[in-house]
Amino acid sequence: MPFNESSELHVFVDASRVAYSACVFVRTVLEAGTSVSLIRAKTRVAPLKPLTTPQLELMACCIGARLVNSIRDALNLPNIKVTFWSDSEVALWWIKEHGDWSVFVTNRVQEIRQLTQFQLWRHVPGVLNVADMLCRGVLLAGCWIPGGGITKAKPSNKLIFSSVPKNIGWSICLFFKDPTKNQVLFQGPE
Repeated sequence: MPFNESSELHVFVDASRVAYSACVFVRTVLEAGTSVSLIRAKTRVAPLKPLTTPQLELMACCIGARLVNSIRDALNLPNIKVTFWSDSEVALWWIKEHGDWSVFVTNRVQEIRQLTQFQLWRHVPGVLNVADMLCRGVLLAGCWIPGGGITKAKPSNKLIFSSVPKNIGWSICLFFKDPTKNQVLFQGPE
């Protein structure tokens, strides 16, 4: 995996009711083109205590922030540019704003703010969030798209949302089947 002065880390985070995850890619511009490589990924099973989807998304943001710091230390890259990507508008709002939240949210937001700067967090549409595969399951024949295509494109200047839409709907129900055997390989919560 090549590193040079153009190298940057892209961290994708996501959650479902059964797991939360983060994956870190390095994006490097070379003479021959742009190289994107997966450095590390981590998935954790959701706690037995029922949590809301935004709380699980916030936990994904935490492990993403921890992963980046461990990678920076291990590879001795203290000044590498980092961009965090989440499809959760609520988690991004918590990271950016200050409020009187539950102890659970407050503790995780404090950790994220200690490890990262809120300006580094961006929104990615759910269909482009590759961390989604880590927490929901995928067919064995499914492909892993490095960085969801977003890391090969010109980086976005769009910062996180300044406000959260009033009507946010949550829908989680995914079925992945082996087309040759017609078996359910993974079933998300209904």
